[in-house]
Amino acid sequence: MWKVFAFLLLCVCGAYARVSAGDIRYFLWNGRANREELRINQYGNNIDRNAPVKILIHGWTESIDSFWYGGARTAYVGTGANVIAIDWSRHAQLTYPTAVGRLSDIGEFIAQFINGLVNSQGISINDVHLVGHSLGAHLSGFTGKALRNNFRTTLGRISGLDPAGPSFTTSLSRNRLDSSDAARVDTILTDAGLSGLGINRSLGHVNFWPNGGSAVQPGCLYYPCSHNRAPRFFNEGITSRRFVARRCGSYSNYNLGLCRLNPQNLLGEFTDFSTTGDFYLSTRRTSPFAQG
Repeated sequence: MWKVFAFLLLCVCGAYARVSAGDIRYFLWNGRANREELRINQYGNNIDRNAPVKILIHGWTESIDSFWYGGARTAYVGTGANVIAIDWSRHAQLTYPTAVGRLSDIGEFIAQFINGLVNSQGISINDVHLVGHSLGAHLSGFTGKALRNNFRTTLGRISGLDPAGPSFTTSLSRNRLDSSDAARVDTILTDAGLSGLGINRSLGHVNFWPNGGSAVQPGCLYYPCSHNRAPRFFNEGITSRRFVARRCGSYSNYNLGLCRLNPQNLLGEFTDFSTTGDFYLSTRRTSPFAQG
């Protein structure tokens, strides 16, 4: 029993340990820079001030080598965007409760980084887009909250890629990603349900539920493939307009054709935020995933 108590005490104490600015690293890619490291209030000379800023935030246990970063970087740089990949692995690779407990503090530092970037480079906050997977989706939300509370500014967009479910399923909006965290918030839910790693809630202005939003996603033969489908879909949707979804009340109604006259929307970069709600679509088993 004392071993269990010691472990729980370690988790609780670890969750509230100090987070410092140097724990979070920022790497820039664009037409002029290749993995250039930036710091808060040290942004170098290679930011393209006339291009949007796409900030990638990985999830639990991951790092700058996250499985989906490469595809997102390549696609976005190809569009002319600034891509900043965040590495918060110093905390992401600790126990899950510890990582969850530190999200708010980490978000405070990312907010400082973004505020300095916007002010020093003359970039519109509306052109700053956070793309976060799993715990990174909620970390994006905490960053948006910190920008609003500390700097009285609102992020342009957050894309939550299968936001983590454990510890967040019943959380209040102040403790998770929420539609109020940016002017535009979209989510892609691919591993919802009791046994899934993703949340089973609509958190954004626009919420996509590919193949019904729950495991097992088509073509997935291993765990956590369904959870990881969301960033794979999003990466393809950075340049593709073929992820066509229909607003609908359920996937079963979608499959029955009961929503075929409802408004459409596009999963990925080209989401239309004037058409809000829950959208359903089916995908292929392998890449390219979009069916059109």
